[in-house]
Amino acid sequence: MEYLFEEIFCLKAGPRRDYPPVDIYEGRDEIVFMIDLPGVDVNDVLVKVYRNLFIIEGLKREPVNERSGIYICMEREFDSFRRILPIPVPVDPSDGRATYSGGVLKVTLPKPKDRVYKIKIEKE
Repeated sequence: MEYLFEEIFCLKAGPRRDYPPVDIYEGRDEIVFMIDLPGVDVNDVLVKVYRNLFIIEGLKREPVNERSGIYICMEREFDSFRRILPIPVPVDPSDGRATYSGGVLKVTLPKPKDRVYKIKIEKE
């Protein structure tokens, strides 16, 4: 019955834990995160990498002077958001790139390159 009431009157039970929606895929040399952020100003978004965690947080603001009446139904959400996702493989975040186009944020994190380092031996 409560579900029906919420459906009829467009009520939300609480904040969503799955916003924004994210796709993650692994390329040969990188991990790519595709994040849907329509209506979000990129200046209100922060992307961080901490150890093996990808963190995105931000704010979706309600447009100023968009309405002139009282809401009958409000399904669009305007609020802060935060997602923490595990990164499945090692990455080098210092060379990461992020681009925003058409409401989608694309974050590319390269995998570390396998390198052999020569260490100089000094005589004492």
